[in-house]
Amino acid sequence: SRFELTPCSCACQRLAGSCDSGMLGYVKNLISLSTGCVAGATAATAYRCYERNEQLHAGSYVQKAGDYYQVLGHAWDFSRRDFCVVFRPLRHVDAKTDSHEAHVLATWDILQFGSSYEKVSYADLDTAAKASALPGPFWKDPEWALPAETSPVAPGDGTSSGLGSRSHQERPTKRSLF
Repeated sequence: SRFELTPCSCACQRLAGSCDSGMLGYVKNLISLSTGCVAGATAATAYRCYERNEQLHAGSYVQKAGDYYQVLGHAWDFSRRDFCVVFRPLRHVDAKTDSHEAHVLATWDILQFGSSYEKVSYADLDTAAKASALPGPFWKDPEWALPAETSPVAPGDGTSSGLGSRSHQERPTKRSLF
């Protein structure tokens, strides 16, 4: 006859179910594996979205004159020799004559920051600000054992370095020789 079964045509018949050699079992296993992979990837993606949403809601946000900002933390400012607040505008900022340059991050004196900026929650942000917010935390140090935020040092106590008015420590480290 002019028509012969080739390995390819036999494989096609097996896929169609007309061959008894068990190819259908392999196809079922492949479909099961694929379905499991898709379900697992979907679950992992959903969990990462949930985690990101939780991190966004846990962030620190402030507003001033209708503009929203995300507080990234406290940083040591070597020029001031004290801590300052590091924050980022949740909008594009161009240079403004006699005010500031274009920027994506800013710092402010901690004492003035609390009286100039009003704390708000993530839910209070407008849609554009929510789209610009980033999930934190914004630093990582596995050896860090102190609080993330600084607090004012009591008058007369000083800091461990002898500089600044704020510290991560409740009490300054006292250096002594034995």
